[in-house]
Amino acid sequence: MERTLVNDRWAPWWVYVIAIAGANHARQLVVPTGETAVDVAAFAAVAVVVAVVVTVIFRATRAPRSR
Repeated sequence: MERTLVNDRWAPWWVYVIAIAGANHARQLVVPTGETAVDVAAFAAVAVVVAVVVTVIFRATRAPRSR
């Protein structure tokens, strides 16, 4: 399958899954579980931040280099 420009903008799905799972596990060690709504909000915040960080790092490392 040929890679398109759109596919080159996003890291593979498994990178996001591993990064979000690891960050959520670390969050649970630092902030123990409590109210369900608080846990869901914390997970959503962690997922968004990690997804943005992974995307920024992926795009920065895959950027075309001019010579």
